Amino acid sequence: MTLDSRACPKPRRFAISHVIMGLARTSRPLGWIAALALYRIGMAYGAVQDSTVTLLLSIVITFPFCLYLFGLNDLADQDSDADNPRKGNWIHGASSPIPHTLSRWAPWIGGAMVASIIPWLPLAAALLLSGILFLSWAYSSPPIRLKEIPIVDGLVTASIMIGLLCLGHLSGPSSLPLATETFTVAPTLVGLHIFASVVDVDADKTAGHRTLAVRTSPRFAGIVALALSLVSTSTIPWLDYSPPITAYLILQPIVFVVWMLFGRRFTGHRAISLVGLAGLLTLLYLALVYVRQR
Repeated sequence: MTLDSRACPKPRRFAISHVIMGLARTSRPLGWIAALALYRIGMAYGAVQDSTVTLLLSIVITFPFCLYLFGLNDLADQDSDADNPRKGNWIHGASSPIPHTLSRWAPWIGGAMVASIIPWLPLAAALLLSGILFLSWAYSSPPIRLKEIPIVDGLVTASIMIGLLCLGHLSGPSSLPLATETFTVAPTLVGLHIFASVVDVDADKTAGHRTLAVRTSPRFAGIVALALSLVSTSTIPWLDYSPPITAYLILQPIVFVVWMLFGRRFTGHRAISLVGLAGLLTLLYLALVYVRQR
């Protein structure tokens, strides 16, 4: 090997299979399930019948949308993700973007696939989907980067999730109004997002990301997450939640309290994994129930 070859090493080549697997991991396969479940539950709430447009949207709302949503986030957060113990797996995504040209463009290609459905949707659904795509970009990407504005970052996450639910409701003719319960779960979703910043506080601090946990302390951010969760829980006696949602609204604040009391044994990583799994199972159950009822 010559001196020149050592000074200018050849770029590493990545097999197509490696790139595809990396993009799939970046898109968070569990996110595909959650996004599709939210959309289909929204359709069921509104008694919206399937059409070519709803079927196409059901497809692009999985891998393409999640690649756009999470791919942009990974590109913007590669500095902190490299030191984040939650990253580097199929649940929380790659620890850093794949060094391949496609990985830089893939999120935008995914977003374009979702946007291609907009002209075929009813006006309200088209505007809502446009808003979801904008928020997904503004959440992670400079110059706006809403994820570094405490509370607002959680509101954006909740808006995207509730937006997917409403998108299903608005994707076709519906005589049913949106249920109040659709929006009263928002504080719980914001609380969950804030608690995730508690888990990522060390990596975010190293990278200079100004989340609530970094600006204040993990303990204070955990208290805020608990308080917001209890706001939704307090509405249970007055609203008609389905039993699985009621159970989740009770479970999340309990998990946060257990973490506060026994944080050394019941770590933040375990807490966020537990509530995340419970939330995903709740969505899956509701989606399956509504599909069987249609």
